[in-house]
Amino acid sequence: MKIKSFKIRDLLSHPALQAEWKGDPERTEIEFSSVCTDTRMMVRDALFFALRGERFDAHRFLTADIADKVTALVVNRSWYESNKQNFNSGTPFLVVDDTLLALQEMARQYRLGFDIPVVAITGSSGKTTAKEMIAYVLSQHFTVHKNIKSYNNHVGVPLTLFGLEPEHEILVTELGTNHFGELKRLSYLVQPTVCVILNIGYAHLEFFNSLEGVAKAKMEIFAFAADDGTAIYNCDDSILSKQRFPLKHKLCFGTREQAEVSASIQECDVFAQYTFLFDNRAIKLGIPGRHNVENALAATAVAKHFSVASESIQNRLQCFEAVDKRMQVEWYDDIAILNDAYNSNPNSLKAALLTLNDMHIQSSSRRLAVLGDMLELGDFSRAEHEKVADLAKTLDIHSLFLFGDKMRWAKSKAKEIGYTAVQHYDSKEALVAELYDTIQPGDIVLVKGSRGLQMETIIEALKNKMSL
Repeated sequence: MKIKSFKIRDLLSHPALQAEWKGDPERTEIEFSSVCTDTRMMVRDALFFALRGERFDAHRFLTADIADKVTALVVNRSWYESNKQNFNSGTPFLVVDDTLLALQEMARQYRLGFDIPVVAITGSSGKTTAKEMIAYVLSQHFTVHKNIKSYNNHVGVPLTLFGLEPEHEILVTELGTNHFGELKRLSYLVQPTVCVILNIGYAHLEFFNSLEGVAKAKMEIFAFAADDGTAIYNCDDSILSKQRFPLKHKLCFGTREQAEVSASIQECDVFAQYTFLFDNRAIKLGIPGRHNVENALAATAVAKHFSVASESIQNRLQCFEAVDKRMQVEWYDDIAILNDAYNSNPNSLKAALLTLNDMHIQSSSRRLAVLGDMLELGDFSRAEHEKVADLAKTLDIHSLFLFGDKMRWAKSKAKEIGYTAVQHYDSKEALVAELYDTIQPGDIVLVKGSRGLQMETIIEALKNKMSL
């Protein structure tokens, strides 16, 4: 990750690190202009941070000859004391108590060197798509830096900050959390000036215990935000609409009349693409999904904060393309597959089922849903899976194909309420076989489940059977 040049002494002087230089004393003035955390991507001008995680420890890959490939190696003190005899006396080591802390503190120091707006985005679902939308809309008028992929955690956020360059005018980054205190730490690193909260949902309930706990965790985004900054939030969310936001400026978005950035949904076509009315403009999203109306309004609110014209917002939103495995419509032999296999939680599953219900189809066509377990719901798991049957019964959905141990609760609830168009399968093979025998030309099939179930494999298996 290329950065503006730093010197070793910049880290030695940092009060929080208690760093020690174990190399040539004269080399503390040497500059490095890259940061690296992967031994496979080392470059000569890099400062390499040997990070430890739950499943890896980069220290294990350090050898005597590898030090010649970088400016210096940042290592944990305990490892250094046990392994220093295996290296030359001149090996450039920067020794600290915690290499992750060193990476984060340096990233924060680096970020403070840029006097630019920082848009930080959090929420229980939709963060990555919203981040991409926001960056895409703003990029027509500003030079924007954004986090790549889903680099939204304690390692990804520092690496995102190191990607800042002098030409950047705005930083847009998502911030993720599944434990209390994590978002506060990330807020400390990025020092946001604009904080966007998309929604409060049932993700990671085994750690937060309740929706109120989730809200408390998400509100940590304001811990180190600029006092004169702006809070942008979804007023359609019943919990967010009751929160008090600590920043000077506030801007809410949603489909309710009281929203300052408001829109009304007009229609949903056979590609699951919604048209909504904003500022007397009909905006047809270029990506499918009811939840993406929410993401688009968040992007609109941020763009309005930066004085982007409505016409420009409209043009960008209509051209925006989908993020992989997040609500994509794929056609095979006149069968539409609504691929939302990336992940699932109660909020996103509800949005997916409503999208399926809203999609325009021919009178002879049918809507089918293949649903896998929603994970990490803790004590709320049974109740939330039972709600799937309650909701689906109210919608125009022909059949539910359920997979996973937790979806058995949805099946039991369906039987209890007299909803007969529901089947549960013990194997993906059995589900795919039954689905293949059921589908007809013109049908739409939604596939969704938590990441751990890899529901995309059902899509691939179905496509293989249809191609025979």
